[in-house]
Amino acid sequence: MATSTQTRSIEERTSDGPAGVRGNLLVGGPLAAFLPAPISQAATWCKADLKALGRLLSREARSKSTDILLAPTVCCVRNPLGGRNFETFSEDPFLNGALGIEYVAGVQESREVVATVKHFVANEQESERFSINAVIEEHALREIYLRPFEMLIRSATPPGCVMTAYNQVNGAHVDMSKTLIQKTLRDEWKFDGLVMSDWGGTNSTVESVIAGCDLEMAGPSVHRGQKLMDALMTKPNPGLRDAIYRSCGRVLSLAKKMNLLGLSPKQVRESRNRTEISANNALDLEELRRIAASGHVLLKNATGTLPLRPSALQGKKVAFVGPNSKVCSPGGGGSATMNPQYLSHPFEAFKQALTRRGIDAEVHHAPGAYTTKWLPLLHCDQWTTSPSRTPEAEHESNFLRVDFFASPDLRGPIFETQYRSISSIDLTDSGPPSLRESGQPYSLRVTSHVRPKTSGKHAFGIASVGHSKLWVDGQCLIDNYDWTQRGEAFYAFSSTEACASVQMDADQWYEVVLEAASKTGPTSQHDAPPTHVWSTHPSVRLGFLEELAGTLIADAVALANESDYTVVVTGLNEEWESEGYDRQTMRLPGVQDELVKALLDQTTKAEDVIIVNQSGSAVEMPWAEKAYTILQAWYGGQEAGNALADVLLGVTSPSGRLPFTWPRRYKDLHFSGSKKAWPGVDGDVHYSEGTDVGYRWYLKNQVQPQWWFGHGLGYTRFKVQELRVVERPGQGWDVVVRVQNTGSVEGREVVQVYSWPQDRVDSKELMAFEKTRTLAAGAEETVTLQVQLRDMAHWREGRWILEAGTYMLGIGENAGTMDMVVEPVVLKETMTWDP
Repeated sequence: MATSTQTRSIEERTSDGPAGVRGNLLVGGPLAAFLPAPISQAATWCKADLKALGRLLSREARSKSTDILLAPTVCCVRNPLGGRNFETFSEDPFLNGALGIEYVAGVQESREVVATVKHFVANEQESERFSINAVIEEHALREIYLRPFEMLIRSATPPGCVMTAYNQVNGAHVDMSKTLIQKTLRDEWKFDGLVMSDWGGTNSTVESVIAGCDLEMAGPSVHRGQKLMDALMTKPNPGLRDAIYRSCGRVLSLAKKMNLLGLSPKQVRESRNRTEISANNALDLEELRRIAASGHVLLKNATGTLPLRPSALQGKKVAFVGPNSKVCSPGGGGSATMNPQYLSHPFEAFKQALTRRGIDAEVHHAPGAYTTKWLPLLHCDQWTTSPSRTPEAEHESNFLRVDFFASPDLRGPIFETQYRSISSIDLTDSGPPSLRESGQPYSLRVTSHVRPKTSGKHAFGIASVGHSKLWVDGQCLIDNYDWTQRGEAFYAFSSTEACASVQMDADQWYEVVLEAASKTGPTSQHDAPPTHVWSTHPSVRLGFLEELAGTLIADAVALANESDYTVVVTGLNEEWESEGYDRQTMRLPGVQDELVKALLDQTTKAEDVIIVNQSGSAVEMPWAEKAYTILQAWYGGQEAGNALADVLLGVTSPSGRLPFTWPRRYKDLHFSGSKKAWPGVDGDVHYSEGTDVGYRWYLKNQVQPQWWFGHGLGYTRFKVQELRVVERPGQGWDVVVRVQNTGSVEGREVVQVYSWPQDRVDSKELMAFEKTRTLAAGAEETVTLQVQLRDMAHWREGRWILEAGTYMLGIGENAGTMDMVVEPVVLKETMTWDP
């Protein structure tokens, strides 16, 4: 969400990250560079890449006239079903924090843009996110969930802002928690920057100010403004007055740092209307492609099918199948999405890559399955505001006409007309400003025309925050006026999708009219207040799907049997992984598992079936043992297709590593048997696993995952040899190793160092990591990894303690496999650190 905060001639513009800088509008804003999702960024395990992305984001922010970037997210991946897992870096607090430090350093390097670390703290789920109380023991809170935030705040380049989470922690909303904000963040960590609430996440007038939450977001104010003045005047409260002064001081201090203090009224107006442009820098786009490819994780390559050498494809036939094979899935949904400069999808990018190299190969496509959560949004190739396109030729790229009315029932004159090219009409920040800011109900009528490509019983679907109805050629097809069942669209503030089908003929035009209005009367239960910014506008989504053939899997198998290689692109998308809701299952949606199983069982050369999965979190793969080749591609941003083509064709050797542990089955996890642990009972979610999160849980419980944290293969091999361990008295140890590429192609290696107390191998924790430069075949590099004593300590009795004893340091290809255990290191005396 983007907004502007004006305080005594101050204009500070914010914009969402963390995978780009969207600008002022949530939907339909200026074109923006769509970066790989943060989970894909983290899979690079490369500090230099994260810093480079931070610098790129800073340039993007300046092109969008943005002062404050609302990123990064450093909450931990606790459960694979978490709806916003794709938005953060890792299950491991150290990896999370180390990468976050580089990201922030890059963003703030120019001193023109400020980063905002979020969501402070314990925002690991979307279910009941506005009210859920995370019940966490102090040592787990400190060692796992606060740790990444602490690392960023105590770094050499701390973020300028911190955003509080919606949820409660141990009985107090974070924006009202003096323990978390004042005691921990300010007093212990010495953070002197600005603390803001999440959008609509200020839960009181007085308590949040006294706790140290400086800024209520977003405007106009609900809990502050006049209410705060009244509270100050009604009853003398020196503590409140002093807190207000401190918060104002921090707002002014940030404005001064950004050179935004003391602007004249004219300068404020000019600042508010600053132009937003799309930078589209060729070097930046090249960087995005390289980093997206670098994050790909080769999970399995049993017969060496990958890479597909271009020269070997001459005269061959390649099939692309699967629901994600001919679409681009750049990122997850919610506030992290944006209007990309362009998109590249797997099928087309692969074809173009071969054409550029002069390779004469046939590349064919069969969908195999469709996995949309809702009916697909409208496509411009068959929709228009007018069949003749003459009356509104200037708007021909925008196939929806939207007429707004300053009344709740479409009465009166048209207040404003907009033309749109996206049939998800989010009015949170793009409706007529005077209607949005009035606080009064309003309504709209959407008009378009569709020409189906096929004859059949075609489906329409609408999901709306307010009242809605749909007409097709004058017939009321869907009445969604008095809905009561809440769905998941628009951050879970909408109705469930109401669907209906109607017989339609190919190549015939049909008029489609959708009417929507602000919700009045009874509403479904929601844990957000009724005044929340996402609940007060009549946002509406319109989907359409032509009747599908019943032979999709059979057609895909037939194509595979005619082809030399088959690339199956499975996965999720922004509908399944999004802000606002969590996934309900780890299974791939639709019939994707059936499609993959059929391809592995019914094709003559299963070893030439390459499975590419695109998702921001783990999915169950019941066919993994049968598969020969599996590649995890994540959400690669606007370069997703091009990056995948580079990896498939061997232009880039995959060097990504898993930033979380990949479960074999969801039922293996303790969450599956405990609603108290997920998603919570009676408003409380119990973090009963304590510090045993991710690979720590698997080690302690001796459960074998599908793939360990840190796992990842490549197209070459490396030999890691210990050179020496050098003690830094009172600080830690330097582990120095030599990494040699012993394979036949170039590549990069990730060196991972874990520590554990002697005889307690189930207590391994990541302590250091470094990624080599690209090493040619036979080349080598000396790598130094610093292990810090403070990072080995644990929280006990209000302080950090590292007990005297013998500790092991191991270098492993993942958290479950130690390739080399270096000499034990001995700590002669117990060490302690204040918070």
